[in-house]
Parts: sequence; C-alpha cells; structure tokens
Amino acid sequence: MLKTEKLQKLIIKILKSDFSETDLNIYIRYCASLSTAYLFSRRKAGKLVSEYANADDTKMQQLAMDSIAELFARDDKGAFYKLIQYYEPLLEQITINVDEALFMTRRLVVAHTRQSLARSFQKNDPSGARIYRNLSLVPKRDPAVKQIKYGDEDYLYFWDQSAKISFPEDLNPNYPEIGWDSALFLLERSRRNLGTLPDIVREFLDELKQEPTCRHFICRSTLYKLLKHILGLKTISLESEYPVTNTEKPGYLEISQTDQELYADRIKSFFRNEIKQRFVEKSKLDQKEATVYFEILDRYFEDLLMDGFAGKLPDYQAKSIFRDLEPDEWKNHRGRLEYLIKLSKTELQAQYLDEFPNAERMRIENI
Repeated sequence: MLKTEKLQKLIIKILKSDFSETDLNIYIRYCASLSTAYLFSRRKAGKLVSEYANADDTKMQQLAMDSIAELFARDDKGAFYKLIQYYEPLLEQITINVDEALFMTRRLVVAHTRQSLARSFQKNDPSGARIYRNLSLVPKRDPAVKQIKYGDEDYLYFWDQSAKISFPEDLNPNYPEIGWDSALFLLERSRRNLGTLPDIVREFLDELKQEPTCRHFICRSTLYKLLKHILGLKTISLESEYPVTNTEKPGYLEISQTDQELYADRIKSFFRNEIKQRFVEKSKLDQKEATVYFEILDRYFEDLLMDGFAGKLPDYQAKSIFRDLEPDEWKNHRGRLEYLIKLSKTELQAQYLDEFPNAERMRIENI
C-alpha cells in the first residue's frame, strides 16, 4: 500500500508536471487499487451487473482501469488537465494535512468509478437503469413503503399502520422469501390497471403482506429483477408524477444514487440559508411561508436530483398550502421561488464541476 506521504508528493509532482514514468505508474496503480476495492465492495453488496457477479480478479481490475481511464487524459502540453483541475483548488489542504491526499484521491476515484458504472448501465441496459432509478425513489416518496438494511442486503416492505414496526419480527422472518414464480404471479396481479412503477411496488408489497406462507419483506435486488422481467421489455404508460424517465432527456443527471442524495442534502441547506437571509431576516416572509418554500423546493430538487427531471412550479404549488392562493399572491411567491431555483442550480453546477472533473457541466433542465 502506498504511504500517504508518498501520495502527497506524487500529487504535487503531477500538478507541477514534474514526474517520472515510475512516479506515474505508481500513482495509476494506486488509483486502480482504490477503484478495484470499491468494485469488490459493490459486488459483495450485490450492486454490480450480473456480467461481473462471478468475474475473476483480472476482469475486475480491468473494469477498474476502464472506469478511471478518463482521469489520465492529457492536453496538448502533456499535462493531466483533469487531475490538475481536481487537485489544484485542494493543494493547500493537501499540503497542510497529508491525510487529505488520501481522502481526496479516494473521493475522486470512487466518484469517477461510480459515474463510469452508471454510464455503462444506462448505455447497455436503459430500461433496467430507469427501473432501478425509479425503484430507489419509492421508499423516499411513499411513507408506507419502507426500506431497511438487514444483513448484507436492503429489503423493502409495506407498513401503513400507526403502530411502530418491529423489524423483522412483525413480518414473518422465519418464513422463506417469496419464490420467483409466486412473486411473478403476485406482481402481475398487482400491476393490473396501474400505470406507474411506484404504484405497482406499493400494491405488490401490500399484497405480499397478506401472503401466509412467506416473509412479508423482499430483497430489493430480487424485486428489481422481478420488475425488470415484467417491465423491462415492454412499453408501459407512466403519466403520473413518478414517470420512468427517458435517459436521453436533457434533464437527466449522470451521478450515482449516493451522490444524488448528497447533493440533495447540500442544496437543501443552501436554499434554506438563502431564504432565511434574503426573505425571513428582512421580514419579507414569515416563518410559516418560509416553511412552505422549504417544502416546495425540497420536492423540486429531490425530483431533479433523484429522478433527473423536475416538474413545473404550479405542480408543486398544487401540492402545498399555497394551492388556494389568489393568482396575484402566487405570482409574487413564484417569482421568488424561480429566483431561488436559479441560484440553487448555479450552486449545484459549481459543486459538480469542482468534484466531477470529467463533466463539463451538470446536465439539468431549465425552469
């Protein structure tokens, strides 16, 4: 394993374009080892595509190298411009604290590996990517659909009762997971007259809870495979607020689910601070109105970052207590909200460019 002090010196050499071939090989091998370790952890968690489920070490190492290859692109002067773009703003931190060299490099490599996997998944299996993305949204939006870590896997279950759940004791943990054929039958029955994947998942989990011979929760990866089997090769009508979006839409955002959640948390903090400083502290909004702004913008940016495409502001107004406002009153709030969205998107772009040097801009749609 490369010592942190050595990594720090290598980064400084790369920034100065003052490195030997040996230096470069050491740095590349180190980045490849970080990427490979991340890929192995993803595979252990069942989150790599089936092609790599049983891949040997050589194939996994090749995937790691392919995932980070773009980092080593050079300009016409031979400089590694993508590495320089990433490390240069961080040089002071890396110089002062040697541990920052390791942290920042791991962050760069893992983020780039995630992006590469996401792009490959979307390119090779667009229907699967859409189903996977929408499945990840369901427990975020439907309070009756729960997701929980159990052992090494994520599980989904339905619980709409006021009583507190005791997982897994309240969900028949001593019974086996529902069999494939039985699950297919139940899923096909659940999707009748339903047009959106979240509705289908909700109905399926609700029916699963009534089954007497199996546990009342299901592994998320198993449910994904079932949905893929039923929906992946068919055109389905998805017209409510959770559409399986087209990956070619300009609003689609090519970052992993974990990073999407990270950016969502960051931007919520950003616009809350802006609302406080620009409107609340200047007595332009009371706290009740500010809370509605939070709710509208929370949902807007969750849609934008988690599903890649946000709706129009009147759609979010209709789901808030602003829905009964007179047109003139809403016009004033709408102008402020549009301004806050513009500010927040600019902030997102800046963060994205700083952390993902392989992308020229975050691809998100205009208001």
